[in-house]
Amino acid sequence: MLPTNLYIIAGCVAVAASIVGVAYLSESRLLAAFKPLTLFRTPLPDTVPLVTSFASMTFLFAISAIGAFGTADPLNNLFSLTIWAIWWVGLVLAHGVLGNLWSLLNPWTGLYHVLIGYQAAPPYLKLPKACGHWIAVLVFLGFGVFEIADPAPDDPARLTTFVLGYWLFTFVGMVLFGDKVWLSRCEPFTILFQLVAAISPVRWVPELRIGLPGWSIFSLNMPSISLAVFCLTLLGVGSFDGLKESFWWLAKIGVNPLMFPGKSAIFWQSVYGMLALNAVLVTVFAAVTYIGIRAANSSLAPRNRVPFTTAFCWFSLSVIPIALGYHFAHFFIYFLVNGQYALLALSDPLTSGANYLGLAKTQVTTGFLKTKNSVQVVFFIQAGGVVLSHVISVLIAHCFAARLYKTKRQTLISQLPLAVFMILYTIFGLWLLATPRGM
Repeated sequence: MLPTNLYIIAGCVAVAASIVGVAYLSESRLLAAFKPLTLFRTPLPDTVPLVTSFASMTFLFAISAIGAFGTADPLNNLFSLTIWAIWWVGLVLAHGVLGNLWSLLNPWTGLYHVLIGYQAAPPYLKLPKACGHWIAVLVFLGFGVFEIADPAPDDPARLTTFVLGYWLFTFVGMVLFGDKVWLSRCEPFTILFQLVAAISPVRWVPELRIGLPGWSIFSLNMPSISLAVFCLTLLGVGSFDGLKESFWWLAKIGVNPLMFPGKSAIFWQSVYGMLALNAVLVTVFAAVTYIGIRAANSSLAPRNRVPFTTAFCWFSLSVIPIALGYHFAHFFIYFLVNGQYALLALSDPLTSGANYLGLAKTQVTTGFLKTKNSVQVVFFIQAGGVVLSHVISVLIAHCFAARLYKTKRQTLISQLPLAVFMILYTIFGLWLLATPRGM
């Protein structure tokens, strides 16, 4: 219905223009653009995170009962709608705008601090330094398998078992290895929320600060190689979540998209496809980083050369905006529709005929998908999110390069292969939005 080829071209031109723009912009001005504005201090008493964590845990257990014993319809069950529409889609996006809300909503820390205490004795076990963030990578890939390949990830009873099992797994990990170690190195969602919050324009503890999206990412320590791979895995899992529905992918695995056999019939193809895309993404990103760094280092004295691992780890942070942009674009329509179902379920959580929010006569609408003009607006919003995320990533990557190299020439040389990667990934992302889907 829409001239998507023109939109893809326009999006790539916008990303290319941002690359050219930063090439002519002095590093001092670019770095100054990411300097935040401090408004006022917002100290929080120590009891606030404790109370909010307990409230979050209590809410989780309460809706888990609804998931286990309530209606089997995922569109009417408050548990399924809360986990997927509100938590996985809405809360992740909220972190990209409002900062690290998870520090207050984490459903483990309150109980841990009450049972173990803030100043706990040394943990029972010590996590080897060599583990890095690899456990988080593996756990997040496992989550990706459940979300993408499982035949019924939104089935309330099935999802309840998964969520409560994961809550227990995480709490036991915290008890055995210590809360700070486990949450910062092994719990993928705590890490994810911290990374996404780092590109938020807002940071509100201990001071309320606002600035260009991504300003606080420069205050992070250099990631380990395992954390760099985790950053790329966020993008890879999100990208395959969109790719798996395309006619192109279904044709590749021998499935007629007009006679889709169900997710259980393509379980292993989905698992292998997700793992393969992540492996390719990490390899390609490492390759373009290596090419750029080697070219930039060629004219420098050995003591001034930037190691490949240093560049790879820093540049990996620049993909976080792209991962968030894809998350937004991929789930935008889903959130618009299922967010309505979530409100209706909240109005009658036990499906008993209650009407707490006065929405009994409200009907879920998908009218915004029924006319060309409204569909065009939706696509513009999705495509705009993808393009804007790439532009922010270009700026962040260039700032990291400017901090690694002392001259503008080396900074630009190191970024050329990564710039090509950004443009090609923009094409890929916009193609995912426009391509026909069969699931």
